[in-house]
Amino acid sequence: MKHIAVNPYLPGWEYIPDGEPHVFGDRVYVYGSHDAPEGTAYCPGDYVCWSAPVDDLGAWTFEGVVWRKCDDPENADLAGYGASDVCEGADGRFYLFYFRMLTPEGPIMSVAACDEPAGRYRYVGPICLPSGEKFTGDSGFGMPFDPAALPCDDGGCWLYYGFGAKKAGGRLPVSATEGSFVVRLGDDMHTMAEEPRRLAPGYLQADGTGFEGHSFFEASSIRELDGRYYFVYSSEVGHELCWATMPEPWGPVSYGGVLVSNGDVGLPGHEDEADAVMDLGNNHGGMARIAGIDYIFYHRHTHGAQHARQGCAERIHIDENGSIEQVEITSCGLNCGALPCGRVYAASTCCHLVGPVGAVHYRGDLQISAQHPVVTQEVDAGCVTSARTYVANLCDGASVGWKYFAFTGNEDQVTLEVRGALAGGLSLRLDSPDGTEVVGIEVGEGDAWREVCAAMPAVQGDHAVYLVARGDGSADLSTILFS
Repeated sequence: MKHIAVNPYLPGWEYIPDGEPHVFGDRVYVYGSHDAPEGTAYCPGDYVCWSAPVDDLGAWTFEGVVWRKCDDPENADLAGYGASDVCEGADGRFYLFYFRMLTPEGPIMSVAACDEPAGRYRYVGPICLPSGEKFTGDSGFGMPFDPAALPCDDGGCWLYYGFGAKKAGGRLPVSATEGSFVVRLGDDMHTMAEEPRRLAPGYLQADGTGFEGHSFFEASSIRELDGRYYFVYSSEVGHELCWATMPEPWGPVSYGGVLVSNGDVGLPGHEDEADAVMDLGNNHGGMARIAGIDYIFYHRHTHGAQHARQGCAERIHIDENGSIEQVEITSCGLNCGALPCGRVYAASTCCHLVGPVGAVHYRGDLQISAQHPVVTQEVDAGCVTSARTYVANLCDGASVGWKYFAFTGNEDQVTLEVRGALAGGLSLRLDSPDGTEVVGIEVGEGDAWREVCAAMPAVQGDHAVYLVARGDGSADLSTILFS
């Protein structure tokens, strides 16, 4: 029996942003960076890998640590690693491409190798110019950042990287404004076989290219599907992943559109950031065809911060012309269908969470209002893997929602696990947070977690579900059950 898949697709205590999914054999493996729930900086953790059977995307297995900060002999200060990608070489080995920001030479990309997708990778070396000199941001070919790899059948691979800042300054060198690049690596998988070529334009190069308004910023990702090369990236907008196509791995590249926004910005009714359905922040992910179905993997932000990101995924549809429409974010993601009732779901599987004045866009040292709800966690007796994830601080005017639940018509009760005190309780609504109330749920009062129930009328079919907070005080929400 298949497991139910939800978003985020990994356990609630795990924080793997920048997720790159790859199918090797009969399993899909996800590689990324590694955040911490109370992190104050991006990617402080060692690289870990998770995998699932291609025919059961709710059954994820922790493969363990595949690359430690100390495994790179040049990483003496044990700085965290940024986004990574893996490809299988023509020699049957697997190559892990990664980068470090904090080096005396600026950002540096390197590669490690392993005989299996999720084993312990071993250091190969830094990415080098054709001369054998280490490639840096001063080499004249953009900034080494967010590597992505596409293997070549006859040896070596194509490596994609770059950054598209609107201006240089501070920690950002001039190379950070030059957009994305692609280069072929030789058989050793770390020495360039030729000079890099420009690919998607950054903000300063976008005029007249078709990328205006959605120019390349970061997060290179590459896939070959149906004879087309799909280049996925995070745009100047920040919270969206865009797609572009190429007839060959090296280009030319043509802008396609937006794949997903981690706040649904750009979809009907959510045309600008004021209408975001979740807090906005940077985004990074990749496409995958798994058992014949196409998905986009991306990440969301939790804990009211920029540095605790979790992986999510949605099904996408590629039409006969190769085009892809923007998809909405959901709670069911890899499930490819609404979530069956009769099961307890973590409130943190929500895909809608806004405060009384809407969502926020994480930038710089943004201070979150005390009236703003967030997904967070509490750790039981110091055991991370038993951490309870929950939605905190539902106060008057805030709303939390899930897409979608499959109602059979036999459910007559909703049960919530809550704590806190909210005078007016929670108003349950279907299909829209502004919809008609189906039932009002009294929250009660108390600091301990407790179950509260309410009878509800028969509902049939797939519906989005929203809870809207009202009245003085605030409540935390741990789980939801329709039975």
